Amino acid sequence: MISILTAIMASAMYLLSSYYLSRCIRGDIPKGTSLRVPILIAASMGLVLHTISLTLNLFTPDAMLFSFGNALSLIGWIGVFSLLLISLNKPTETLGVFIFPLGAIVTFMPYLFDTTSTISYALGSHIVVSVFAYSLLGLAAAQAILFSIQEKRFQQRKLSQLIHALPPLQMMEKTLVQLVIIGFIVLSFGIASGAYFIEDFFAQKLAHKTFFSLLAWFTYAYFLIGHYRFGWRGQTAAKFTLGAYLFLLISFIGTQLILMGIQH
Repeated sequence: MISILTAIMASAMYLLSSYYLSRCIRGDIPKGTSLRVPILIAASMGLVLHTISLTLNLFTPDAMLFSFGNALSLIGWIGVFSLLLISLNKPTETLGVFIFPLGAIVTFMPYLFDTTSTISYALGSHIVVSVFAYSLLGLAAAQAILFSIQEKRFQQRKLSQLIHALPPLQMMEKTLVQLVIIGFIVLSFGIASGAYFIEDFFAQKLAHKTFFSLLAWFTYAYFLIGHYRFGWRGQTAAKFTLGAYLFLLISFIGTQLILMGIQH
């Protein structure tokens, strides 16, 4: 009961922060007024409530309870947490136009997908690291979408209210690359730690997940090498980031669907 109530309140706080953010983007605030603090406060309250709800669904004294719903909720939690963290020293809260509504939805996912698996904390820690990588790189993908739109609109000289609400292009690109670097490092740890738990590669149905995870890893690595060696920037950076994240989504969601089909 407590977990459901906290999930509802968390969703409400995320929606409130989304509302404040939409007003900023539309320019529907008095001149000289800033809603940045209310946005961050509402999102922070949502994160605290989301933490309580997720903890009650995910952890037991002896093991972790994982399900597709818990994984989605955890991805949303890490996305909001990461966004709030980078917003402390950079005005990147506009990314919340993707993250906050997502957080409002995924808080309820553990109650829609209630088929859980009990796993050890050792395996659970690997899964959490992997989900952390998915979330960080998902944040990078959202940043890539906004950056791509922003750069194209500047070139076309079509500056909408959303474009005016975004940080400068240089900061947007720098943040994008930083998110990719951090996410790539965490993804590397996730892939490396996953090798420890492989006993029978095909019996554990890991072929699909491993192939697309490694494909994403090599795509990110290829982009980072190209960025620092050949100066790949702009739309090239956005396309590589989105393409690599698509492979991760196929790896995660596709594997879950395959396993759910096998269970049924």
